[in-house]
Amino acid sequence: MKELVIFDLDGTLTNTSYDICDNVNLALKHFGYDEITLGETVKFVGNGAKKLVERALKGQKPDNFDEILAYYNLKYNYCGSPKTYVYPGMKEVIQKLKKSGYKCVIASNKPQAGTDEVCKQFFPDIQFDYVFGQREGIKVKPCRESIDFILKEVGVSPENAVFVGDSEVDALTYINAGIDGISVLWGYRSKEELEGVGATRFAESAEELYRMILAL
Repeated sequence: MKELVIFDLDGTLTNTSYDICDNVNLALKHFGYDEITLGETVKFVGNGAKKLVERALKGQKPDNFDEILAYYNLKYNYCGSPKTYVYPGMKEVIQKLKKSGYKCVIASNKPQAGTDEVCKQFFPDIQFDYVFGQREGIKVKPCRESIDFILKEVGVSPENAVFVGDSEVDALTYINAGIDGISVLWGYRSKEELEGVGATRFAESAEELYRMILAL
């Protein structure tokens, strides 16, 4: 039995793509740039807000990029997430894991303030053992730094942890960190994309994910 389950947030626990799209477009429109589609948004997410905004600008490199990024972060972090929802069964999976003695942690490339807001709003009854969002001084996923930081904070060795995510970024993260991982298939990437970066374990439902975690 593992001791720790590390969950990605966007595309794994929650579908945040609609609210991300709306608020990226608010920023783009505010600064005079063309808006992007929901499909483009889904392709652009995964590497943090800075990379998301860079991709949304489609090769344009404005001098006021930092201002555009800050505007997006402000709008998104405190938008109230009206279109976001928890994927079916995922809240129950975390609750069952906690009752069984697992530590449960969030590891997101979303900025810390936005990560905290989403957790507070959509998981008010769950006491995560740690909530990690993008912050200064620690490289975002797929770099292993966030995972190493989390393992140290919660006092768990790599062999006793499993990472659950939906994207190629997440798969590369658990591979780079040398821990077991499970890729879910209801998020923002296809099985073929995940296999392309080395993922080998896949869950098609929350219940299947729960059984796979218990079996590790």
